[in-house]
Amino acid sequence: MFWILFIVVVCYILFKFLNDLNKDKYDLEGKSLQEKFNIIVSAINNEAFNGEGEVTRLDKRSFNLYQQGSNQIVNFQYSTGTLTITWRFKYFQKEVVHKKDFYDVRNLSLFEQQKIADRMIEEMAEKVENHKLNVFRGI
Repeated sequence: MFWILFIVVVCYILFKFLNDLNKDKYDLEGKSLQEKFNIIVSAINNEAFNGEGEVTRLDKRSFNLYQQGSNQIVNFQYSTGTLTITWRFKYFQKEVVHKKDFYDVRNLSLFEQQKIADRMIEEMAEKVENHKLNVFRGI
């Protein structure tokens, strides 16, 4: 009885996961990930790189935002309706990483995208400030 229940649960989870991946494929049909989250990318680009950052596509579901010679890089990954933003900032050879998952982002309004960008920018600014203070304390 246990094994039957176990197999049913595993099949359900697998079905749900594959179904979500299929929804991702539909979400990105006809547009890139960068285009789907354009407001978020633009706001972070303006904050981190003064609008001069460039997108490097890694695959259909991920890309990096980076400016040559900069001490930071932002990675965007999209899977099963979740957007993961990983922002890396290097200061005096020490790096701080802020990684955040945003769930259920399939159909975001422009306002919701701006809220995500503002939240990420605010959290990263705080982390960078604390990181700089910690680096100076260690010198």
